[in-house]
Amino acid sequence: MKRFISLWGPVVLFAGLVFIMSSMSSPIDKNPFPHFDKVAHIIEYSVFAMLLFRALQGTWSGINFFWLAFITVMITLSYGASDEFHQSFVVTRTSDIKDWAADGIGAIAAMTAVFIKRRVFRRSPD
Repeated sequence: MKRFISLWGPVVLFAGLVFIMSSMSSPIDKNPFPHFDKVAHIIEYSVFAMLLFRALQGTWSGINFFWLAFITVMITLSYGASDEFHQSFVVTRTSDIKDWAADGIGAIAAMTAVFIKRRVFRRSPD
């Protein structure tokens, strides 16, 4: 049970944080730089994807990396779509397909970073 909580607890907490932040009115009236919103989505969902990948990898250790990465991106995109749908009901928030695309870019960027890390820091066979 401890292992399950250590793997999935951060995913659930982060998803809850995303939900809470999406429930609030838009926190920033003016963006500090162009496309700030999209950059925030990319960062937010890359972190979510990494936490999710870690949990999935710890739960299904025998699955190929590419399948785990694919499942991670699909779940992240699904959560991003549900978040955009949720935002459509929040006053002063809107649902935007471009935000969802940024979520997907964040998930794919995270899986690419994990892939590169695994290739560069591959364990030597000794």
